[in-house]
Amino acid sequence: MLIVNDISKKVKDHDILKKTSFNLNKGVVGLLGPNGAGKTTLLRILSTYFEPTTGTISLGNLNWDKNKEEIRKHIGYMPQHIGLFPHLKIIEYLQYIGILRGMALEQIKELALKTLIEVNLEDKANIKIKNLSGGMKQRVGIAQAIMHNPQLLIVDEPTAGLDPEERIRFRNLLKRIAQERIVLFSTHITEDIVMTCDEVLLMNKGTVMKYSHVQDVVSIANQLVWTVTVDSTAYNSMLMKKEFFISNIMDEPSSNQITLRIIHNEQPHPLAVQVHPTLEEGYMVWLQKN
Repeated sequence: MLIVNDISKKVKDHDILKKTSFNLNKGVVGLLGPNGAGKTTLLRILSTYFEPTTGTISLGNLNWDKNKEEIRKHIGYMPQHIGLFPHLKIIEYLQYIGILRGMALEQIKELALKTLIEVNLEDKANIKIKNLSGGMKQRVGIAQAIMHNPQLLIVDEPTAGLDPEERIRFRNLLKRIAQERIVLFSTHITEDIVMTCDEVLLMNKGTVMKYSHVQDVVSIANQLVWTVTVDSTAYNSMLMKKEFFISNIMDEPSSNQITLRIIHNEQPHPLAVQVHPTLEEGYMVWLQKN
């Protein structure tokens, strides 16, 4: 279990990360928040790149305020922009990473090949990285992060820029990897959270709040989401009022009708009916409150 107790990060007089505490168990935990929320700061503290201003972090018997090199042996980190070496073969790159990590030389190749099997790249071991698709490069990024079998894997925006098929493959890979470890999955894509995560951390303005189930975030918008179908005149009139938040617009050109999903605490139109919210809508309501 990862135990985070009262950690914060202050730079000069600015609270980048406000005091926060949470526990994480094995499985995929989503980290969701807007730009500037403090997500990258939190990830860098957990990966030992930043020191927290206050608080403690532990993983089993390991404490972050002790030997950093020992801690790093149990952490895998895949940043949003990972530095791959395009002219190296995949197996060469992983062997190089193994050497940098100080792994036993006689074990590096064996572990690299084993890891390639885990990320479904065993048949691409001798392909140069420059010849890989975006999805395959992301899998190489995961491979370098798990080759030393970490207890905690941190991935930052790993599905950004992937096509839908590659995103699905990558999400399935994370789910499989998370059977044996904690995976903290930072993303802007709410669909990835719904399809992948067991628990969710929401962040905004340096504040972190943990939800034990994705459905708990969805329920934040219960009885606040409405749908209504109107003509273009009524739609334009509703836009002018700016009294509520429109979360989705579906245009029907053939009938001059527009179907809206609206977040509002009162019925926004006489014909509007309440509907079950999505994770995105729960998240938007949470942002408005926090």
